[in-house]
Amino acid sequence: MMRAEVLIVAIAFTGISTLEWGYLICLLLGLFYGVFAGLFAIFGGHFGEHHGVESLGHTGAEISEMGHEPGTVDSGLHMTPLNPVVVSIFLVAFGGTGLATMQLLNWKLASLAVAAPSAFVLAAITFAIFEKLFSVTQGSSEPAQQEIVGKHAEVITPIPADGLGEIAYTRRGSRFTAAARSESGAAVAKNACVTVTRVVGHTHYVKSSGGLT
Repeated sequence: MMRAEVLIVAIAFTGISTLEWGYLICLLLGLFYGVFAGLFAIFGGHFGEHHGVESLGHTGAEISEMGHEPGTVDSGLHMTPLNPVVVSIFLVAFGGTGLATMQLLNWKLASLAVAAPSAFVLAAITFAIFEKLFSVTQGSSEPAQQEIVGKHAEVITPIPADGLGEIAYTRRGSRFTAAARSESGAAVAKNACVTVTRVVGHTHYVKSSGGLT
């Protein structure tokens, strides 16, 4: 209770209103959050690896039946509005616009009518830009069909006779998984080495192979 009273007295003493303090805190939080997120991405962040569909709880066969392209769901990476960059931009825009409105136009509560929409618009634009860049990067990282056909893979989910299983293969330094069928229609055991013969839709057709490369 004493701490709250001291804070109120300090705010009143400095001549800065509570709303201005709120804007200032948002501005500083956004700046520090953005710097921290950037440093974490550089020194501790980890993006761009493909971990397989197991992380999403679906097999390659289920992914194929749901209509997703091979490799796209495997990454498990998705942009969200709560991305650190978007959150940072929102806080900085809200705090900075609010402070500027109060100082330049001498608006009090009315400054919220400028600060809030400005923050949402700038955050939405930032999200749209990063979403576009992310989708382009993800698309360019996926192997083309000609890169897959004739290459070796490993069966990670048994392929039943005339049924769907799952294979894993590595291209461009990343691991991908995909739904697979046996070219001959025969069953293929788990851990078997196979060669991709063709890709139809989202399904990879395979035949027995002597080893992995």
